[in-house]
Amino acid sequence: MRVKLVFIQEFYKTIGKFQIEAELPEGSTVMDAIEYIDREVHKGFKDMVLEGDKLKYPVEIAVNGRRIDFLDGLHTKLNEGDQVLFSPRALFVL
Repeated sequence: MRVKLVFIQEFYKTIGKFQIEAELPEGSTVMDAIEYIDREVHKGFKDMVLEGDKLKYPVEIAVNGRRIDFLDGLHTKLNEGDQVLFSPRALFVL
């Protein structure tokens, strides 16, 4: 399945692209997307966003506009066409 991975702020500067499309196996999770980025796009990305098995504060990840801490966290399942946004800082939408 294809998903869009979007990088803003410092992550955009690090990755060098605002968005990439990734081909992930069916049933993949946000954690699988992070591992894909670390393996295929930018070695060390996983260390930038995770501390052990949790998100580093204040990193935020959103799937289709919803923060993963309101979903299933890093275990949030992804679907064809989903957009996963990575932000180095918390985002607040009013």
